[in-house]
Amino acid sequence: MGNKQDIHFIDKVIRALRKTAVNLEEFQVKTALGKAEALDKYEETKKKFNLFIHDSEHTIKVLKVKIEEINTKFDELRVQLALGKAETKEVFKKQKKQLLSTIHEIEVKIKSNETLNRMYALTLIELEQFKIQLEILEQKLKKDKKESESSFEKGKEEFNSFIDKLKVKFSKKEKEETKLEHFQNEISEAFAHFKKAFSKA
Repeated sequence: MGNKQDIHFIDKVIRALRKTAVNLEEFQVKTALGKAEALDKYEETKKKFNLFIHDSEHTIKVLKVKIEEINTKFDELRVQLALGKAETKEVFKKQKKQLLSTIHEIEVKIKSNETLNRMYALTLIELEQFKIQLEILEQKLKKDKKESESSFEKGKEEFNSFIDKLKVKFSKKEKEETKLEHFQNEISEAFAHFKKAFSKA
């Protein structure tokens, strides 16, 4: 992997991260609704995410890379996403728990394999984004709190400043030997902060 390609790859990832920050902000605004609307929004989010998984699976298949194990996990995730509508907060929580558990298994597989790490870099970002959307929805289902707005702002600021630091760090020449998995760990770390902003709310 030449350095030029690496820089291009990092740029792609940084663009995806910036887009995620914008998406999550829009999502936060759109879900400032009642519980019934939040459950509808959950269904819409699952459908969108399912479509994304389908598309990224297709992209990978085109690359002629057949990784049975991970494909099976993605299929499992898609089945869960297509499950019946969550009519109540309880059903939402149950589905959320299953989804998070499958997503975790997928992330572990991807992160522990360098080829997958690169192939699925953008998919990992979408997985993280989906997890935060679930957190936002859970907040909305609990009760409408004003604090969630301010903690969201704080989380978003931290996330954006993380992206800026990342850009600087990876544009420095001496960082050529930076392993991709460190990069993924840092991204996960940034998302964890973002997620904390909600669970505190």
